[in-house]
Amino acid sequence: MATLFERVRDVVVAQLKVPAEEVKPEADLIDDLRADSLDIVDLTIAIEEAFADEADFEISDEDAEKIRTIQDILDFLEAQGIS
Repeated sequence: MATLFERVRDVVVAQLKVPAEEVKPEADLIDDLRADSLDIVDLTIAIEEAFADEADFEISDEDAEKIRTIQDILDFLEAQGIS
């Protein structure tokens, strides 16, 4: 079974159309992966959908503003009980 990082990486690659090798825990969504504000919104929706079967959660606007890196996404999902 894929790790949480691998699953998040796959969502990010599909959503942002970036090479998988660029998606690292420390990668900044805007600076490193060239996402704009619309990309971030689309990514948060894609993450909610990708992990909907495992936990009932929503990424609020407040939470979304705190998500700057891949590690931030991993930390958020782990806080929701997803591993």
